[in-house]
Amino acid sequence: MTTSAIEAVNKLPEPVARRGLTEAQWRTLMNSLYPGAKAESVLMVVDYCAARKLDPLKRPCHIVPMEVKDPKTGAYAWRDVVLPGIYELRTTAQRSGLYLGHSAWDYGPLETVAGVSAPSWCAVTVYRWNREVGVRAEYPVRVLFKEVVALNKERKANSRWAKAPVQMLTKCTEAAGLREAFPDEIGGEQTAEEMDGQRAIDVQTVEEKPVPARPDGLDDWYLDLKAAADEGIDKLEESFAQSPEAFRTYLTTHAPDAWKGLKDHALEKGGPR
Repeated sequence: MTTSAIEAVNKLPEPVARRGLTEAQWRTLMNSLYPGAKAESVLMVVDYCAARKLDPLKRPCHIVPMEVKDPKTGAYAWRDVVLPGIYELRTTAQRSGLYLGHSAWDYGPLETVAGVSAPSWCAVTVYRWNREVGVRAEYPVRVLFKEVVALNKERKANSRWAKAPVQMLTKCTEAAGLREAFPDEIGGEQTAEEMDGQRAIDVQTVEEKPVPARPDGLDDWYLDLKAAADEGIDKLEESFAQSPEAFRTYLTTHAPDAWKGLKDHALEKGGPR
């Protein structure tokens, strides 16, 4: 095989190269961290980590096949979804500089649920430093096993939960506590551990409605509105109220940032509001 032929074989796909990944990184992602996953799904991981400023080689998130509902037909179809792991939540909390750890785990009495003997609940308190008042804030949470255990088609605990029910319950409880204590840093997305075996009934493909045609004369009207904004907020609101409804609706519905920009500009120019 010639040198040029070898280079052609080893050349990274354009979407991979565009993201700045080396051959070693790409092979590690595809063959070691996410073996068997589709290339486009692994690229979703790379993009997710870039957005969250995470290292994809540390596997902070997971590729989870989930059933997603089609709003048109009501049918479910399988789709790969990228979900954070408990490692990502820990990392995000630590990066805040405010995470002070958590209490010891507390477990409820054993009970049999979905064919598995496990603690009926798990509780923990997450600690966060509150800079405003200079105290340690406490965020206690309790998670019920029966509400988070993942079930198979026979309505029994799936293999992962059947094998390690306490570990899975503990991870779900930790995730709930970290979200409670760090809502802005972490957000409301559930972890792969929590969504293991669950149907993504709340994740739906939404049909985008087409943007209606721009009303005739909209551009000239917008220039008049901008001139009114130069005179202050009262003049802008007066001019807006006297404008055709079609213009007002189009601006506030399909160009809300432009409308906000006009109001901010008008407020700078003067006015009581």
